[in-house]
Amino acid sequence: MSILTTIARGDASRVSAARRVVASTADEWSTLWAVHAGPGADAPVVDLATVTIAAAFAGEKPSAGYSLEIARAEPTAEGLRIFVDERSPGPGTIAAQIITSPFHIVSVPKAAGGVSWAEERGARAEARGAKGEERGARGEEVPEIDGRGVRGTAVASSSTGLDPRTASALAYLAGPFSGALMLFAESKSDLVRFHAWQSIVALGGLGLAVIASYVLAFVALFVSATAVSVMVGVATVIWIVLAIVWVLCLWKALSGERWKLPLAGDYAERLI
Repeated sequence: MSILTTIARGDASRVSAARRVVASTADEWSTLWAVHAGPGADAPVVDLATVTIAAAFAGEKPSAGYSLEIARAEPTAEGLRIFVDERSPGPGTIAAQIITSPFHIVSVPKAAGGVSWAEERGARAEARGAKGEERGARGEEVPEIDGRGVRGTAVASSSTGLDPRTASALAYLAGPFSGALMLFAESKSDLVRFHAWQSIVALGGLGLAVIASYVLAFVALFVSATAVSVMVGVATVIWIVLAIVWVLCLWKALSGERWKLPLAGDYAERLI
């Protein structure tokens, strides 16, 4: 008996880029459905206390004949590996010239553990018209993304040419400056863009708070020495918080987690 339960499948998603997404809370599910079906669409009722949502999107295609299916799931030591079978029209196929966007959304038991993604290797080779290539039954793994929030990855690796984890960590290395640089360079990986935005919003915000504290300390010179000491103390505390957040973000990014900071993480997620 399959542990995959189809919630929706078709070729008319509003998600225009190829993505693999996991939603484990009601907020994540409603956000995912709104992106997929439109802001006014009500998400199907799902008991997120017992199941996790796994959604695969092929992105926009130039014609009919493309298909995508979440074909199977295999248990692993960490949870479930879900295999996606994505196909394109064969050579010489006559297909309607309309924009399509194939998708498949399923639920899996939450008790099965975390979700990682893999592509059916044989299906990918067939879609590309490859001949003579040995097709494995177990598939080709897609880098796993864990953490909180709606977790999505582009099917391809980072457009920077780096491993998505390395690119995500580099987004924090020089604070908001490296975040802005990675955001400019990255066009494929939602994971990298999320960390870049979080670096800009969180580390940049804390940096501005430090600057504001020092400016107020300077202004306080004309008021009292006590006020100066208080503002310098505030700036010092913010510096410590900034350093802790910086280390945590670097660590989480290197581990491949889409770890969200309070407020800043939610805002970064909306920006991508």
